[in-house]
Amino acid sequence: MTIRFVIDERSIDLNGLSSAAGLEVIEALLEVIEDAQLSGHGVCFDDDLFHIAFVERRSFWELCHEDSPVYLPPDVRQRAAAAFGRMPRWYEVDGPEPVDFDVCVDGGPIETSASVAWAHRQSINGGLRSPACICAFGHRRTGVVPVAVSSEVKEVWFVASARHVEEYFRWLIAAYAARPDDFAQLAPYAITQLLFIDRCFEGIRKMSRACRDLAPTIVGHLAACSVEGRRIFRGPWIRAPAEFGSLGIYIFDENGNTKSNAQARRERRFELDGEELFFWWHSKIEPHQDRIHICPDKVAADGRIIVGIFCSHLTV
Repeated sequence: MTIRFVIDERSIDLNGLSSAAGLEVIEALLEVIEDAQLSGHGVCFDDDLFHIAFVERRSFWELCHEDSPVYLPPDVRQRAAAAFGRMPRWYEVDGPEPVDFDVCVDGGPIETSASVAWAHRQSINGGLRSPACICAFGHRRTGVVPVAVSSEVKEVWFVASARHVEEYFRWLIAAYAARPDDFAQLAPYAITQLLFIDRCFEGIRKMSRACRDLAPTIVGHLAACSVEGRRIFRGPWIRAPAEFGSLGIYIFDENGNTKSNAQARRERRFELDGEELFFWWHSKIEPHQDRIHICPDKVAADGRIIVGIFCSHLTV
């Protein structure tokens, strides 16, 4: 299991919050942890998570006392115990150890955080294995943030919601994907609202440039389709090119001559769960080459857009 996340314990500050608001912060943090674990991603933490004060000198488990200014009810305690019970410490994970635990996050003051220092160290040569920090809402800027350890600055991702996690995986692909297999491995977590035909990413090999060069643009096209595609295709399809065009994505349906051509039909036809589908719609990475073919037929029934073909250009 690849350790994708580490908990940023220094981001949890419940001082000044009502009990309800503080509980909401803890539950949101647990939700991100649980989602990551259910998706098969490893999460680790530092021992300080259970020793530092979160509110009025109370540590995490001391929030279980009924007189705590932020109170964790039994169901939340059970969720936390289940999540942390199967979670390793960062120092139990194979990989280089931090050279120092003092970190500077996003140009802020120096703070001691072994977890963030660990994420920084893994990111130096991590590439696709670069981890993200799961942080609490309100104390950190989320997204890609500069972190300095011993004067060495590295970009580290901070996530506080499912949307941030998806953006983190998009960043990993755009920044480091060098093979179609990298797309195949991470796309289900980065582009969650699309469905991909098995082995479709192999077609990237036939595009005009190397996967590494095309990765950021491909991610941009897929992300736009994931975020806005179902909304657009629920409306009149004749407006789809203009709506995607406003997002900087040029997407078109095939013309009647292509649809009536037997070879074109064969090239764009797939069978999914016993149903015949045609991938007539395609986004154009360049006007004359590099296409991503999709099928929006399932959108009307509240299904996902299906991605079927990556290619330089089909023969017809």
